[in-house]
Amino acid sequence: MAETVLWEDPPDFSNLPHAKIAWSMPIYGPVPSGVYQNHLAVASYASRYMKVNDVGSIPIVGVTDKMYLHSASNTLVRQFLESDCTHLFWSEMDMMMPFYTIPALLSHDVPISSGVYFLRQGGGQPCLYMSTEDKSVNSGVYGLVPVSVFPEDSRFKVHCPGFGCVLFKREVFENIEPPWFDLKEGWNNEKSIKTGYGQDVFFYSKVKDAGIDVWIDSSIHCVQVDIKHVSIVDYRERIQAEDFESNGFIIESEGTGRMKEASIPA
Repeated sequence: MAETVLWEDPPDFSNLPHAKIAWSMPIYGPVPSGVYQNHLAVASYASRYMKVNDVGSIPIVGVTDKMYLHSASNTLVRQFLESDCTHLFWSEMDMMMPFYTIPALLSHDVPISSGVYFLRQGGGQPCLYMSTEDKSVNSGVYGLVPVSVFPEDSRFKVHCPGFGCVLFKREVFENIEPPWFDLKEGWNNEKSIKTGYGQDVFFYSKVKDAGIDVWIDSSIHCVQVDIKHVSIVDYRERIQAEDFESNGFIIESEGTGRMKEASIPA
């Protein structure tokens, strides 16, 4: 039986900035029924405060093979820029979120605002990453270090939060040269490591180069739909385990963070 996920009542959204929202969700397979129902609820609630629109000629989703996901994503952005929408909300086909997500992210009035979700195979590892200039730290082929611990009801900056639940102002895509997305998969047999990169890493590297901040609203806890639902419950169990050891950044308070280098494998 699937977990029942309940969210608290939403805050007051009576003073939101003006917005006309486009919703984008490139997919490469069937959307779970629970995700579909959840997204209808999210769109319905957002429509109380603003207009929620399809992107161009594609009704919310861009269907493609996984290897061409970046192509569908680029098409959705181009169609968004051809519209008169002010913001683009981006979700994924395996993501469930609080019904008040869109007005909550909009209320921060920043270029990029994201909720938090957790990796399928990560045992509660949040999909939040920071880049580091420290060459002694093993940041992997992507040059990113995961965030291990974060305050659950705060706002802070990261470099890459994935694309499961994120709201963009129009200016973000206008200020970055296309292509906005690319996907290169590769594997080094000798070292048994990935040598490619995902479309989210490609995009957020451009965001960082453009000097655009990426803000997290960590009160928006999303659920990754897999064989079981991966949620904030798994994260809490992870960090409370006796053998837990941070392997990356620890976000201590709003807008700040530190990294436990000693716990990152060489």
